[in-house]
Amino acid sequence: MRAWLFALALALGWVGGAAAAPADGALVESRPCPPRTRTYDDWVAGQLKDATEEAELSRKAGVTPPDVAALRAVLPTRAEYDAELKAPADCAFAYYGSDGLKVAAYIWKPAKLSPSARLPVIVMLRGGNRDFGKFGPDGGRRMAAFTSAGFVVIGVQYRGVDGGEGLEQFGGDDVHDVLNALKLARALPQADPNNVFLHGGSRGGMMAYLALKQGAQVNAVVALNALADLPAEAVRRPEMSEGPWRALIPDFATRRDEALKARSAVYFIDQIETPPILLLHGTSDWRADTDNSYAIARKLQAKGRPYELHVFEGDVHGLAYHWRERDRLTIAFFRRHMRR
Repeated sequence: MRAWLFALALALGWVGGAAAAPADGALVESRPCPPRTRTYDDWVAGQLKDATEEAELSRKAGVTPPDVAALRAVLPTRAEYDAELKAPADCAFAYYGSDGLKVAAYIWKPAKLSPSARLPVIVMLRGGNRDFGKFGPDGGRRMAAFTSAGFVVIGVQYRGVDGGEGLEQFGGDDVHDVLNALKLARALPQADPNNVFLHGGSRGGMMAYLALKQGAQVNAVVALNALADLPAEAVRRPEMSEGPWRALIPDFATRRDEALKARSAVYFIDQIETPPILLLHGTSDWRADTDNSYAIARKLQAKGRPYELHVFEGDVHGLAYHWRERDRLTIAFFRRHMRR
């Protein structure tokens, strides 16, 4: 093999037939998202269908849901939706390096971003597990408030999802995917490395707390309907313990109690240094009881740590019925903690 060709093959990891493992936080590949084409009427119908199904699950869990008809009145207007379709955020589907694995993520940026711009970054941590709750290309609708406010958003899928390598562990080694997404955030050409934030919803809130425990350095955190006490949730929702948690958490059968406590911020949040934390929760959340956020607030209060707690009466997991206030509070909180 010619010397220059051998050097290229070595650099690309072709020698020996195996590709080189990606560096932590390195952008491995990126491609544009497909354009959003869903009409407003179809989108509204989907939102109402999802809310109706969620309400039925809530009732089965013994939690009274809000009236689904009320959701229609608070959804974005047709004009707002159509404006986003005409000038959508720049969206890319990407893979980045974490523990030698390729991990999937979405990257949303404000439309028509200047090459010289240096913007704050939100590392957005999804809820759910495996394919349930993952981000999709249509997630730009959810991120529109943040990109319109001048933030870059990185939506982390965790390892093993959307073609990513490895297997998620629901708060095990996959926490490294959060830490390495923060490295990616600071390395993006149009990112301001001094202004990086974490936002976690449900399981994503748990991941944010665990990332702080492992030394994540961010300006502030938003924990939306976040899981913080898995032992208590296992009692309330045993199907989670015997379903996805048993399937994903290593050695769950032999170290169940230890594993659940290790993933629960109520057992460690007052023992670590924390940035300002905004806690958002709904009282009709059947997936993560409001006590998860109340318990964290009490721990932070006792230590004199900076935090805010906003509880929305009658709202659900994700605060769909107060989404404007949810996003307004989040953006204001992050802006308040930006470094100039």
